[in-house]
Amino acid sequence: MKNILLLLFFIGFSFVKSQNTYEEIIQNDHKEYIGDINKKAKIKVVFDSVSLEKKDLEIYKVSGNSDVEGSKAKFSGTINFNDKKTKELNNSSFRVYDFRFFEDGTGKHNGVFSGNMIFKILSEKIIIIGFEGFWENYEKSLKFPVYFDNTNVILKNNS
Repeated sequence: MKNILLLLFFIGFSFVKSQNTYEEIIQNDHKEYIGDINKKAKIKVVFDSVSLEKKDLEIYKVSGNSDVEGSKAKFSGTINFNDKKTKELNNSSFRVYDFRFFEDGTGKHNGVFSGNMIFKILSEKIIIIGFEGFWENYEKSLKFPVYFDNTNVILKNNS
């Protein structure tokens, strides 16, 4: 009986450790994700905090800030595991998440980022995370495609 309890403890501990690792990986060592919005303007995104929601082990609450060519905004939102899209890829090295980030402010250039986050495991040390979707302002008068990823950090760390 003691051995079973001990085994369950270690399984639970390793699960919690792996979840913390996902949080740390998404946070990207507080380094910028870099990409573009509307295939023209450069965007930089930094996550200040990433935490697993207690009631649902596949939802992460996030906060951070974006910088589009000097125009900065704080945001908060969620990243949710998408089991259906992940299974459709039929590749165990990919995980697909849905994201929604709400920027602070109410101006014409404040809005919502939404789309998919693709989590690609290439090796134990190399994990690519890309965000692809749209940014739409709260007035719904502007909507642009957006993409940003962590490849700038991976290339720097592995060169």
